[in-house]
Amino acid sequence: MESQYNFQMKSRNDRTEWEQVAIYFKIHCDRTTAIHYARSLSLKFGKEIRLTQGSDPLKTSGTYIYENP
Repeated sequence: MESQYNFQMKSRNDRTEWEQVAIYFKIHCDRTTAIHYARSLSLKFGKEIRLTQGSDPLKTSGTYIYENP
């Protein structure tokens, strides 16, 4: 089942609250594909990714993904 997934990205050393971080990317796909994209983004940019589902990402809890390069 496809849903909207939102990706936020920030450095692990950045102490900015996630609610203050802009949405980097939005996509409609299944959860497995969204997690795959989040892991790829984390590896490529060396940053922590917050993955949220739905149209209001700043008010929902998220999945936090960090892959070591």
